[in-house]
Amino acid sequence: MERRIGMPPSITSQSGLSHYLLLDGVTLQPLERWLYEHIASPHYEPLYLGTPLHECRSLSPCLVQLAPNDPLWQTFITTGGRQGWGWAFSSSASFDELLQHLRWLLFVEHPHEGTQILCFSQPSVMHGLLDAEPHPERSLLMGAMQQVWIPVNAHGSVTWYAVANTRSDHVLPRERFRLQQAHLETFSRLDWQRFSRELSEHLATFFSDGQLLREYGTAMAAAEHVTLMTESLGFTGRRAHFHLANILGVHGQRALDKDAMPDIATPLTQPDGRPPMQRLLAASAAAEQAALESTSPLTGGRQ
Repeated sequence: MERRIGMPPSITSQSGLSHYLLLDGVTLQPLERWLYEHIASPHYEPLYLGTPLHECRSLSPCLVQLAPNDPLWQTFITTGGRQGWGWAFSSSASFDELLQHLRWLLFVEHPHEGTQILCFSQPSVMHGLLDAEPHPERSLLMGAMQQVWIPVNAHGSVTWYAVANTRSDHVLPRERFRLQQAHLETFSRLDWQRFSRELSEHLATFFSDGQLLREYGTAMAAAEHVTLMTESLGFTGRRAHFHLANILGVHGQRALDKDAMPDIATPLTQPDGRPPMQRLLAASAAAEQAALESTSPLTGGRQ
């Protein structure tokens, strides 16, 4: 069940709780230098220190304790949420106790693949983990965190996923956290969303004035169409999506019309005994040739 709020509350010394940011070391790389550029004397520690990942310190998430009325809190809410810096929480536990809990979460048990590293400093991952729990407010994921606020960015519109801890037992478990099928389904969905964004960025970068974006208006809508058509035509895999994006990016829906562009449409839509990827590559070559001919001065310019 979603628990959405407009934004986290302001922090004051009267709350009796300390407020923290867990910042992602990849998004804000180099994170430790970034912290000193934004806080005069930051109270923080990289999560990877003292773990088997210590040699990757430059990419480590950092737990940052904020002072009351720290301006970074408001900056995080207004800017960091949109840019995916990380997520926030409050707690009355000690800094070291919180560190131990977060380091415990670095390594989890996958039901089929054994021990895995969990990149939970990314807001989408932590949101997905908690939301996949039957009762997030009682989940072991919460540890000694009293309230958690995670930014959810939906195409530039940011809301906050909030969970209040109702557990009374904050003892660190001896065994690693075990991922369940609901978590795996969440990760699969996140992977697909990341791929869709990559495909959208590809179309926006290389085909901003192409026919497909003119037909669908936005790169995201065009990417969704490419995804649907790739599956509909019987092609699979990352390469297939990008090849079809290149074809449709230039020519739009005409590339699927056997009367308008038979050299492209026929191998795309009609099985002929060749492997699907071979047909797709043939269509891609034909699409590239058609694009060259459409801009040639000998063929009367662009179609």
